Amino acid sequence: MKTPLCAWALLLATTQACVYHNLDEPPPGGVNCTTVDVKYTENIIPIINTNCAFSGCHDGASGIPNWKVLTNLQEHAAEIQRRTQLPASDPDHMPRVGSLTESEKNALYCWIENGARGD
Repeated sequence: MKTPLCAWALLLATTQACVYHNLDEPPPGGVNCTTVDVKYTENIIPIINTNCAFSGCHDGASGIPNWKVLTNLQEHAAEIQRRTQLPASDPDHMPRVGSLTESEKNALYCWIENGARGD
């Protein structure tokens, strides 16, 4: 009887520790990415420079991916999209310092949805 009880307790503890992220839902604000034209140089670089690529974060000097390099952003696009859309209370939420506006979240989300182009 002890083994099934331990297995049940372990299963319960494991499922309670998990965080559910429903990425099938539209981004906050319900933006329609098919009608949004987000440009890398015009829209994304300012967001990255202000909120991500500074000393101690994604600046290329701290040992984590440098978001000032387009290919790094493209290679990590899905994770960037996921983490910037999480609620601030989630430990995986980015940015860790400060916050993105809804407009910035939507711009990042749609830029990635539309292929994370470097134009």
